[in-house]
Amino acid sequence: MDKQKKSERLEKIKEENKRYEKETPYNFCDRWCERCAHEKQKSCKLYQDEFEQKLTCIAYGKEPNDPEITMEVMKKQHEGLEKIFEDHEEELDIDFNEIDDPEFKKIKEHMDFVESNPLQVTAERYLDKAHEFLEAVFYKNTGLEHELTYDLETISWYHTLLPVKLNRALAGFHEPACEGDISLCDAVAQFEICKKAIDESSKAFKKIKQHFPSRHAQISEFIAILSNMRSRIELLEKTI
Repeated sequence: MDKQKKSERLEKIKEENKRYEKETPYNFCDRWCERCAHEKQKSCKLYQDEFEQKLTCIAYGKEPNDPEITMEVMKKQHEGLEKIFEDHEEELDIDFNEIDDPEFKKIKEHMDFVESNPLQVTAERYLDKAHEFLEAVFYKNTGLEHELTYDLETISWYHTLLPVKLNRALAGFHEPACEGDISLCDAVAQFEICKKAIDESSKAFKKIKQHFPSRHAQISEFIAILSNMRSRIELLEKTI
């Protein structure tokens, strides 16, 4: 398949994703509802469900995320699912190591491929290093100016989200258990979220660099790691 056809396939998937996003925006988001556009919030079932939980807690004079009331609201929202899981409990309790079926073996091999993928390993390493950085300069440091806090919150949010979304993207990339482009569409969507996480984090690191002169080398390393991950994601997309 030549580059033009590959590019056409990727563009087609992106167009399909735009249509899907209007129906289920929560499958295409970074889960940061507070920073989400109001128009998307209005059409997002996930946001509306969480908003309902908070309102119910407040109505009962509880904290917005009171665990007891939140659990009751969630039970009501997911009524009937428990029965479905009970009916299929034996099917869901699967040990891939004990199954000889060739299809299950392919799935297990794919899962192993995802966990050991160099891109996933890089994201996990970035997570650990970024967490140490945030522990040192942010989590235990009160009284920071608003703009600096905003940028550090950005890094904090995305450093945990990035490896999770990347794992999901890699799992859907050439997924052996699905036919057609369903899993590939999801992979492309998750790659888009990963690129947003990288771009926003890089931007935040560049802005906070001036505040931590003794950590210039460390921050430069973070920016380089993020740039490297973005380039590798783009290379993967070019193979579609």
